[in-house]
Amino acid sequence: MTLYQTETKERVRREGAKRAVVMATDGRWDDAADVNRAIIKDFPDDVEAFNRLGKALIELGLYKEAAAAFGRAKEISPYNPIAKKNLERL
Repeated sequence: MTLYQTETKERVRREGAKRAVVMATDGRWDDAADVNRAIIKDFPDDVEAFNRLGKALIELGLYKEAAAAFGRAKEISPYNPIAKKNLERL
């Protein structure tokens, strides 16, 4: 992958993260979950995307799926306080 492709892919990730946050802020939880799933598809180790996905899934009442998202975040980053706190809550 060229430097340009890497920079472009990273920019797309950042823009997706911003969109997901705006959607969540607007209460558009289904859309926020979809955007975070798309980010995870391209960046399977993106801890923040898994945490955002977990929050969206909680808001949608999908607790089992939320626990899986937070669990994956914790696998990637074992001391991640957001994943840890949300797993304890669930």
